[in-house]
Amino acid sequence: MARSSTRKGKVSIDPKLYQSSMVQGSYFNRMLDCGPVNRMAEIALAYLPPRVLDEHKERLAFVCMAHRDGTRLAQRLRATREIIVLSEHALPDYNSHEGRRDFRYFIYIVLHETAHAIRKHRSPVYDSLEAEEIEDQEKEADELALQWFNAHIAARANPHLPPLTREEIAQAQARTQKIMLDRIGGA
Repeated sequence: MARSSTRKGKVSIDPKLYQSSMVQGSYFNRMLDCGPVNRMAEIALAYLPPRVLDEHKERLAFVCMAHRDGTRLAQRLRATREIIVLSEHALPDYNSHEGRRDFRYFIYIVLHETAHAIRKHRSPVYDSLEAEEIEDQEKEADELALQWFNAHIAARANPHLPPLTREEIAQAQARTQKIMLDRIGGA
């Protein structure tokens, strides 16, 4: 298995880091369990700085529920990886692309949850966190996700991909909250 190495102060990124999840044994293949949404998750993970993805490539797992009723997470997976479960209402339309609001918010969610995982944030529920601790963790994850997203967009210099704003995130969160409430019968 290829690893990153450092030579003369420069970090060498594993050449197989971005290999498709369709390639058996690739990092994305072992990291992603999102069925038809795997390619979109790969695109979202490419927004991470390469050194961050390289450092955590064998410690993250993403599971989506849109293509199944339920799933059991194997002990081996739970013991070795931070597991991020992506809700079906937050997944972009299958024919979406990076310029659309639903896809941009999906990328943000992947980055935000990845920030929680790599910063080893504690669970609000299972670790009985106080409101201030939850707020601090959310703020840190928000900041990192925005930083990673907008640095990636800036590096691409594509005028059709504007930076992500807090207002855009708030609007997307309001849309997904409405979807959640509609599904569970709330209003």
